[in-house]
Amino acid sequence: MAYSGYLIKVGPQNNLYEIPMSIIRAETYTVFKSVTDLDSYVDADGVLHRNALSHIANKVEFETIPLLTNTQFSDLMTNLYNRMINTLERKISVTLYIPETDSYVTQDMYMPDIKPTLYYSDATKIQYNQIRLAFIGY
Repeated sequence: MAYSGYLIKVGPQNNLYEIPMSIIRAETYTVFKSVTDLDSYVDADGVLHRNALSHIANKVEFETIPLLTNTQFSDLMTNLYNRMINTLERKISVTLYIPETDSYVTQDMYMPDIKPTLYYSDATKIQYNQIRLAFIGY
């Protein structure tokens, strides 16, 4: 399936949350397709014999826009946590756009630690520097 107007959705098919394009810094969106080998070897003639596995553990990461408000960040995190399979592991089903193949893949992934840093705060509002989010396939 070719690009369909979104980069990433999370959650079960009956309760998907599309991460808004308005908070994704598009130039930071990257996808890694990790090909894993099992028992690959180099023979006596120096020829590599690969045994690439069919399962590919994808990784997607991006940064949010700078000056994200506390309300926007809270909304994002609430939507992510409400759709997690296991909140302790931060395990979540992710449908992501893969530019390399111009297609989408759905895979169970985990979300590593998030480290928001403040840009500004006062008695009424908080704003953040850009925040890196990632999802890594099992």
